[in-house]
Amino acid sequence: MRKLVLLLAAALALTACTAAPEVSSPAEAAPPAETAAIGEAAAAFPVGTLQMAIPEVMDTGAASVEIPFSGLEAEPILKLDYAAGVQTKLCDIDLSRQIPVAIMQHGDTVEYFWDSEGGTVFAHTAIRPDGSVEEQTIPEKFYPNFYDEYAAYDIWGTTCKRLDWQTGKLTTASLPFVQLDGTCGAIGSKVLLTRVVSDTPLPEGEGNEEMRDAVLQNSLREYDLYDPATNTIEKVFDEPYYPEEHNELRSYLGYCGDKLYFGVTYTDSAAAFSTRNTLVSYDRTAGTWQEECSADSKGGEYSNFWPLLQDGQLRLVVLWRGTDTLTLYSIDNGARYEVPYEEAGSDATGNRNFPIALTDDGRILVTDGYIDRSGVAASRYALIDLGAYLAGSREYTAVEMWTE
Repeated sequence: MRKLVLLLAAALALTACTAAPEVSSPAEAAPPAETAAIGEAAAAFPVGTLQMAIPEVMDTGAASVEIPFSGLEAEPILKLDYAAGVQTKLCDIDLSRQIPVAIMQHGDTVEYFWDSEGGTVFAHTAIRPDGSVEEQTIPEKFYPNFYDEYAAYDIWGTTCKRLDWQTGKLTTASLPFVQLDGTCGAIGSKVLLTRVVSDTPLPEGEGNEEMRDAVLQNSLREYDLYDPATNTIEKVFDEPYYPEEHNELRSYLGYCGDKLYFGVTYTDSAAAFSTRNTLVSYDRTAGTWQEECSADSKGGEYSNFWPLLQDGQLRLVVLWRGTDTLTLYSIDNGARYEVPYEEAGSDATGNRNFPIALTDDGRILVTDGYIDRSGVAASRYALIDLGAYLAGSREYTAVEMWTE
């Protein structure tokens, strides 16, 4: 149950905008966003295909890497090779001194970033294909949230920090705007982020919550594409910071081609809190919105959206999770599917047929009950052809799970 919850949180972290921990003040302001977006800026370094980084799991389409978090001081980092259908251990990590920050990969090397309790040590551990492990400390606070084949990036607050894979050099650039609100995800070589546009600076610190909320009531949330290579941004669109419908919650799910996809959850308190999940898209080229599909609650249960990506782009969305049925929508063909599944129980029962990841070879990784790993129940996995899965089949190919 815990493993599934972690994986669900991991995927949502990849796609939902992550709020920034701090807000810049006017004194720290770089040139205004409009100037930075159209100004000429020379590329300081190469930027490849960016991916968002999270603490628990990383997926390449050919394999996934995860930390199971079974509650032990020494936890394994596990790699699942989709083609072979085999899960193996890469190494052990010491959670008594390491707090996971992110897992990522460049080439055949897996990088595990961590810090110590209290933030006194920042480091990353490189796990080579030959099984060798190399631990390297980082001279200052570094919490990477994006990476590519060249470097890892920490884009927060007022700066973009970059750790070069080849040289190990850490560089810092001031962001060309103020009031970063959150980072949503990667689109090619750029980062989709949001910032607060307000007439007055946002109040900071404890005790200013009411004043901050008052400013936000009259502010905009602007979506921008940030280019780390040139340190410039390009506006995509803006919206009121607080939606007119207070019962409406919208979250970014991912992109496909020129479209950005958002999940909108609307709760009608006048109708016994009935809920509707709607998938909408924004066409960056045309500048238009479109409703793709929606699903109503079944029996009053509540469910967040569950996005599935391939090559960084959104391909499949779980619109609704009922008691025994998943409602899915395919970005590729615009079709809806009803797929049976069994909920994860608190007593290590159920947990079958929930989608975890899409593979490069046209299959989908799903849950298939539990295994016992050192006395802790962990999700078992299986692989199945995507078309067969959407048609309701359970003709799985079982994954050979790692156990001690």
